[in-house]
Amino acid sequence: MPTSSKPQTSAIHRVLIDSGADPKLIHPAIEEMRNLSGQNVITAIGTQITELRSEMQAQINGLQAQFTALQAQFTALRAEMNNLTKIIWTLISLLFIPMLGLLYKILTS
Repeated sequence: MPTSSKPQTSAIHRVLIDSGADPKLIHPAIEEMRNLSGQNVITAIGTQITELRSEMQAQINGLQAQFTALQAQFTALRAEMNNLTKIIWTLISLLFIPMLGLLYKILTS
């Protein structure tokens, strides 16, 4: 690749030279524009991060609400299961007494 004896310049640099800008100010002006562009990009990324954070927080809040609802359902099911267990053991006890009587009759006859 052949090398040029003229230094490579940006379009902004050429425009500023062609407009008659002070040559001492061209380089600082270009650097300031680069810095401002970088700051704009950083600000835009920061805004996107903030938006994503708020969206994620909304999703987390929704999941927490669902989890709380599931916990309430689980607690209700556990209480219902305890009640059914009590009823079942009561019925088993009620059936056990006649069975013992029947067994006694069979064994004594």
